Amino acid sequence: MDCVRGDRIVENGSLFHTEKKSKVLFDLIAAALVALASFVAPFASYIYKGNTYTISGFELLSGKTIMGGKVVIDSSTVLWIAIVTALLMALTAVLFQKMKARSGGVSVLMLGIVMAICTAIFSNQVGEILVDTKNPKMGYGALMLMAAGLFSVIRGLQILYKLKVLTALDFMVLPGLLYILVNNYLPMAGIVLAFKKINFAVGIWESEWVGFANFKYLFATKDAFIITRNTILYNITFIIVGNVLGILVGICLSEIFSKKLQKFFQTTILLPQLISMIIVAYIVYGFLSNESGWINNTIFANEETVNFYASKAYWPFILVFVNTWKGLGYSSIIFMSSIISIDRNLYEASYVDGCGRWQQIKHITLPLLKPTIITLVLIQVGRIFYSDFGLFYQVPMDSGTLFSVTQTIDTYVYRSLMKTNNISMASAASAFQSVVGFTIIMIFNGIVRKVNKEDALF
Repeated sequence: MDCVRGDRIVENGSLFHTEKKSKVLFDLIAAALVALASFVAPFASYIYKGNTYTISGFELLSGKTIMGGKVVIDSSTVLWIAIVTALLMALTAVLFQKMKARSGGVSVLMLGIVMAICTAIFSNQVGEILVDTKNPKMGYGALMLMAAGLFSVIRGLQILYKLKVLTALDFMVLPGLLYILVNNYLPMAGIVLAFKKINFAVGIWESEWVGFANFKYLFATKDAFIITRNTILYNITFIIVGNVLGILVGICLSEIFSKKLQKFFQTTILLPQLISMIIVAYIVYGFLSNESGWINNTIFANEETVNFYASKAYWPFILVFVNTWKGLGYSSIIFMSSIISIDRNLYEASYVDGCGRWQQIKHITLPLLKPTIITLVLIQVGRIFYSDFGLFYQVPMDSGTLFSVTQTIDTYVYRSLMKTNNISMASAASAFQSVVGFTIIMIFNGIVRKVNKEDALF
């Protein structure tokens, strides 16, 4: 009689390991050799005096002077990283049989990703490296390196799939992960802009390092308090008003029994979310315009007209109203979907016990909505130092009279850029907002985790 014990099979008193011994990955060794051999091949080419010249990978590694001494090519850091990665890949392939299979598969995958990224960065830098030459192009040596990296990525995924670390569902997620990597994580290297004084003549990487000098302008100006106050207070108001009304409308939508009416109201309330903020600005202008606005021509038709675009007192309320009107549909549908997922047996049991609608909402709906509310608030709190640029710039029509109540960090940076064209300062502001937002999320998530671990994001 056979039985299974752990990862072994017991048969007639004998133990047989189900795992096979790992072998040396000769295909990965071949890929690593192709990657190393690619440095002998042309990595880039250029035209000088009507003739085409090529530069090998090793020449880019060591640096070279071309065009009769006119152009000096410095040693490429990304290619050094690529060649070290290729050597590590060969070493991993040889030692794979002595490694844990899962660790080996992850190592192969990560090394392949690093190699592919290095080649992609190099291909983007070819024009900058050979900026003083004519018609610079990437050679087939770089394509060989890229192919070796992509092969290693595929091989690493195959190893992890065989080990059941990855499943078919995980591969369905890969396109989304790739998009996030390219769109969200690779650009993070651009944070270096916040610490440099950009000189377009020498490029980003060769520009002068100035440390935290770019951050000073956000705090040294007399408007620092105003823009920080406006950004934080508006966002706090948006979070409170948006979530309270979102919960209220979500509950109302979930109480509509007619499916046709429910879909009609969902569509109607969601429409403002789909409208561009520029269009919203002109809709607001149609109501508030001094000469032809609906309010001045109807409500104040027999009185003195109000110049809304020169009156500061109205705009905190106008901006909160416009933001709530535009975003209410989206937040209410999120809350409604959470309410619909609540077990209806709870409501039926409470009805039998004599609970009315208000008591059901108070004792069932709101407590079970708590995880959704906490998650949304945590995400919104993380962006408390950001503001909707269109809302604070387009809707007030860039009126200078209203700056004290409509100026936020984002609009201030934009207006500063229009005057100074200083990209480094804008990058410093963005880095500051990101770091502060991340810190706030960590603090609030820690507080939530102390109270109830299940409600925390992580």
